[in-house]
Parts: sequence; C-alpha cells; structure tokens
Amino acid sequence: MKKFFIISTALLGMLSLQAQKKATKKKVVISGQVQFINPEKLAQLNKVWLGVRDGRDYKAIDSVEVKEDGKWQFTVDASTPRFYDIEILKWDRITVWADANLNVKSRGYDTAKMKIKNPPYIFIEGSPDNNFINLVNHLNYRNYQQMIAVSQEMYYAGQVKDTSWSAYLKKHDPYRQLAQDFTDRLKVTIQGYQDRPVVLYGIKMLNWEKHQDFILPILAKLEKNNPWFKDIAAYKKKVEENIAQAKLLQPGKPVPVVAYDDPAGKPVSIGDYKGKYLLIDFWASWCGPCRKAIPKVKELYGKYNAQGFDVLSISIDTDNKAWRKAMQEENMPWAQTLSPDKNKTMDTFLFSGIPTLYLVDREGKIVKSFTGYSEELESRLKEIFGS
Repeated sequence: MKKFFIISTALLGMLSLQAQKKATKKKVVISGQVQFINPEKLAQLNKVWLGVRDGRDYKAIDSVEVKEDGKWQFTVDASTPRFYDIEILKWDRITVWADANLNVKSRGYDTAKMKIKNPPYIFIEGSPDNNFINLVNHLNYRNYQQMIAVSQEMYYAGQVKDTSWSAYLKKHDPYRQLAQDFTDRLKVTIQGYQDRPVVLYGIKMLNWEKHQDFILPILAKLEKNNPWFKDIAAYKKKVEENIAQAKLLQPGKPVPVVAYDDPAGKPVSIGDYKGKYLLIDFWASWCGPCRKAIPKVKELYGKYNAQGFDVLSISIDTDNKAWRKAMQEENMPWAQTLSPDKNKTMDTFLFSGIPTLYLVDREGKIVKSFTGYSEELESRLKEIFGS
C-alpha cells in the first residue's frame, strides 16, 4: 500500500509538472490596420512580413495578405517573449515585444505627390513593455524631425548676405546638440526600465564604445535575472568583443590585413600598399553619402597620388550587379574590391555606417578612421604631403 502511494504521488507530480508546462504555453495575436493600401501597380506588395533580426540581417519568417479594409493579423508563440520586426507594405517598419496581444495602426502607402523618406511615428497598443518601445521610438522620431528642421534652417541661413546667423549655427553645431539631447533622454528612459528585458531595444541604440560604462552593468544584471532571454547574453558578448577589437584599431596600431577580390577575381590585399599612404574607403552602391563623397576622394587622389598616396575601395554590397554598375558610373581610378562577408568586414573594422574611411601610413599603421567624409582628412593629407 505504501509503495502504491509513493508511485501514485510520483505520477501525480509528473502530471502536475506536465500541466504546468502546458500552462506556460502562450499564444498572442499581433494585429494591425493600414490606413492606405498600395495602388494597383503595387498590389503585389499589399502584405505584411513578420521577421526577426540576427545581428545586422533581417529574416522574414511569415507573411500575410492585407485585407481590403487594411487589416492584418499574426498569431505567434509567446511562451518566451521576444522581439519581432514587422514590415508593412514595404512602407512602414516597427519592432514589437511579443508578450501580449498587440495592435499596430500604420499609414501604409505614401499618398503625397512627392514621396520622401520621412517615416511616420507608429504607436503600439498592447503591453506596458511595449510602451518602452513607444517612448524610444518617439524620441527617435522627434529627433529626426528636428534634424530636418535644423538642416532647413542652416540652408536658408546660408542663402542670405549677412553671414552672422550662418556662422553662429556652424559654431554651435546644432546637429551635435541634437545628438547629445537624444542620447541623454534615451539613457534616462533606459534607466526607468533597466530591470526589464525589453530595454535591450533601447540599449542597442547607444554607442557601445562611448557608453560602455553605462551599458555593461545593465546588461550584466539583465543576463543574471533573465537567463531565458539569450539575446541579452549575446549582445553583452558582442559589446565586450567590440571593446577588445577597438583597442586594436587605435591610431598607431597595424591595420588589419585583409584581401578581397577585384572585379576580375584577382585578390587585392591591404598589405600590397606598404610604402604608400593608403585611404581605405568602405562603401556600397546604394549608399548616397558614399557616392557623394567619391568626387572629393578623386580630388585627393589626383592631388597626392604622384607623391605616394593611394586609395582602395572595399564594397559591402550584397548585389554583385549593383556593385559593378556603380563602379562603371563612378569611374574610380583606383583598385575596387568586394567583401565576400559584409558582417565580418564590419566587425573587423568596427563600423556600422558608411562611408567609413581609414587612413593608413607607409608602414601599414592606422593614422585615423573617419565616419563619413571629413575635412579633417584633407587637413591630415596637407600635413603629410606639405601642400
């Protein structure tokens, strides 16, 4: 009898454990409504894609057709909450935290005659954790709108004969002030939610190098208290790896020696340029600022090439045809190469935006790196070559 009781108790315990496991299963509905669906010529894009982001790459895992009334819906497993990236009609994009039923209302098709890349603000109706995403997205949205306003102000200030206003704006650098304001507000918002895994969404918007002392303690605490959310540990490891790599990319350190194929399939190595000053230009065919900078780089090449200055372009294009087409259009007179793995290249040289330029001395050591084309690059070359 006692043996039977022990077996029965064990059986009941197993059944109870199974019931608990079943109880933790959770499905949530992510729904939305689009105000303007695509016109007939773009009807094939009247869909919504549900995806996840793996590092820099986005992967769609499901899609649904948008109904005539603009409504759409997904049902997802939320037993373990996670981020999903939603792309709507190829016009709107939003990241959500799938921990409860959510609803997203978006504009959809841009009905304006002149369509510009000025994404609207999208509010997520649902859980308290998604309110963190709402707050961060609104900070980002307002910052972008203010950037547009500042650019217009600086443009019109430069059109008048009296240069005092233009000089004042340049001296006080409103772009830098806006960037600092955004960062300060974002950090306060993160502090208010620092014990919740969803805060990773905001942390990823901070510059890991400048704000590592702020980021790492929060990530360490989150990792300890939320071992189920592997994204936290992965990002913490990534930040730590980046910090270590950054030490290897300081001025005076040897530049990483990589070799990539040129259009003919011949490998071109950074090591081939020892004895010359080399400007490494990381770019892509789809990058407007990269294309805009090329004429300026051509001027530098024409001015200093005979004195021992060269340029090497490394494209992070994933479309080989687009890369070749852009090369023909730009007609750059220096070596062109294509990275076979853009993520590895970006990790090796620690850049997220392009153009990124590395100036390397005759011994193969880094002089300085530049995010975007910089007048400081021109000054450095004048110092080096004396003109």
